[in-house]
Amino acid sequence: MITTLLIAIVAVLCLQALAQFLCIRLDARKFPAPGTVVKTSRGRMHVRQMGSGNPAIVLEAGIAASSLNWSILQPQLAELAATYSYDRPGFGWSAPSKRQCTLREVSDDLHAVITALKITTPYVLVGHSFGGFVLRVYAQRFPEELAGIILVDPLTPEEWTNPQRAQRWQLWRGVWFSRAGAVLGSFGVVRFCLWLLLQRGNSGVPRRVLGLFGGKASETGLRIVGELAKLPPETVRLIRERWSHGRFFLTMSRYLQALPKTAAEASRFHIPAHIPVTVISGAHQLPVRLAEHQAIATHSLCGKHLIAEKGAHWIHLDEPDLIVEAFRGMAERLKGERVESVNRK
Repeated sequence: MITTLLIAIVAVLCLQALAQFLCIRLDARKFPAPGTVVKTSRGRMHVRQMGSGNPAIVLEAGIAASSLNWSILQPQLAELAATYSYDRPGFGWSAPSKRQCTLREVSDDLHAVITALKITTPYVLVGHSFGGFVLRVYAQRFPEELAGIILVDPLTPEEWTNPQRAQRWQLWRGVWFSRAGAVLGSFGVVRFCLWLLLQRGNSGVPRRVLGLFGGKASETGLRIVGELAKLPPETVRLIRERWSHGRFFLTMSRYLQALPKTAAEASRFHIPAHIPVTVISGAHQLPVRLAEHQAIATHSLCGKHLIAEKGAHWIHLDEPDLIVEAFRGMAERLKGERVESVNRK
């Protein structure tokens, strides 16, 4: 009896794995990459380019996000200048990497993309959340290439360098959930749950599956899905397809596990004071976080600190106009500096 049951379970799992494999093959034809896969010195990376004009804008996504998360903001910025969003290795349509998850490595990936695309300097960098860590390192390493930086509700080193017990437990749960997601994804469970949630609006089964990882995991997962629902339907379909790959969850687990180390690494870097910086904070942030954001802006000789009163962490979805206006101000400042330079000559 037990042997028969085990054989039946193995058979079902094999069928599910086969179905997942076939779905991946079909998805590759049905949902091609929305941008271009570019060959760089660091590997093949997916880039979405929109618009034209200088200074160009390069977008750096959050810790487990991709170029798709800029689908609302990027078209708006593209009306003003050339814009580029990309997928870090292992996310989106970029090839995975076995390199260590450090900010120096990630900033090298970003620079490799910019070099391969031959983006005209100086350009403006926009970073959301974890992207703020990446841009701190990048700005100190390549300051001569930058016209300005816009940080969208950025993480701060102080928050994660020495995580408290609750934060360590939060990270552990996140890593465990990500690795479990990779396993469940290989058998099509994640694909089915995402289809129910994002395509059918049915949260019953997904909620029960998430509940296996604890109430907090269920709450966080559904909250993230709620944020993604703000994106265009075609973008949501692409995210659903990408998240159905185990590779996405494995890459996310690496980033989450390395967060305290990357926070400590970020603390050793600072954006040079001559680079204009605008920090846009979510109104949900605690006073201590707002003070840290203010300090980043104050360090710049041309720094600004704004509060997104309507939005929380995902400001680029709730109030993209704040980021557009921040870029417009930087572009006008750069234009004025160029005119002044010509007049002096």
